[in-house]
Amino acid sequence: MAYETLLVEKKDGIALVTFNRPDKLNTLNTRLRFDLRDLMAEFRYDLETRVIIFTGAGRAFSAGFDLRIDALKEHASQKEMPNERIWQLFFLDLMSAIENLEQVTIAAINGPAMGGGFCLALNCDFRIMADNARLGVPETGLGVYLSWGSTPRLVSLLGPAKAKEFIMTCDPVNADEALRIGMVNRVVPPDKLISASYELAGKIMRRGPLAIRITKKQVNAASVARMSDLHLFESELWERNQISPDLQEGIMASIEKRPPSFKTEAGVPKFDLPG
Repeated sequence: MAYETLLVEKKDGIALVTFNRPDKLNTLNTRLRFDLRDLMAEFRYDLETRVIIFTGAGRAFSAGFDLRIDALKEHASQKEMPNERIWQLFFLDLMSAIENLEQVTIAAINGPAMGGGFCLALNCDFRIMADNARLGVPETGLGVYLSWGSTPRLVSLLGPAKAKEFIMTCDPVNADEALRIGMVNRVVPPDKLISASYELAGKIMRRGPLAIRITKKQVNAASVARMSDLHLFESELWERNQISPDLQEGIMASIEKRPPSFKTEAGVPKFDLPG
C-alpha cells in the first residue's frame, strides 16, 4: 500500500518507515496521523516483517503537532473525529497500536523529536539517537498536559522525579543527557544512525522469533501496569483541557511568537448556591 506521508521500504524481514514531510519538519498533520493508523493495521497482520525502524526525512524525526493556522483548521474540520474527546481516543489507540505491534520497533531519531514526535519514539521498543538530535515535550508551555498515554509511559521509563522535570520545565534534552538518564539506548553520529539501527535489527532477527515476541509482551505488561485503565479517563481529561482559556492562550502565543500569559485556574466554573 502506498502512503501520502510515509515512505515504507521492506527487505529481509526489516521495514524502514520514514515520516515524509521534510519541509514541515514531519509534523503530524491529519494525513500523517491517518497514514500511521492504516500502516499499523497493515503491520498487524504482516507475518514477514519482524523489525520496524521509524525515522524522519530531512532534518527532523518529527516536530510533533502542527500548530500552523491552516493545520489547526484542518484538524478541527475532520468529520471522522467530531470532537476532541474522540481525537484523544484515536491517539490513545494509535500509540497502543505502535507499542503492541508483534514486531520489534526501533526509533532512529535523526533530529528533533518534539511533542507528539517524542511520543511516537517513546512507544518504540528501542531508541537510537543521532548525537545532534534533541528530545522535548513543549506541552505544558502551551497550557496542555502530555497526553496520548505518554505521561505514565515516561514515568515507567525515567521514574517520577525525572518525568516531572522533563514535562513541567519543557527543557529539551540533548543526546548525551538522554543516554545518561536512560531515555535512549544508544547515541551515534548522524551518518551512522540508520546503519546502527539496521545492525540492532539484524541482531534481533537472529534470535528466536517466538521468544522475542513473548519477551516484548512480558516487558510491556510489567513496565506499564493497568494502561487500559488510563484509556477510560484520559479522553475526558483531554476534553476538559481543550476548553480551557490557558490552552487557547498557549497556542496563540506560540503562533504569535510571544510569551504566553496564563491565568491560574482559568476557566474553572464556580458553583453558586441559590440565595
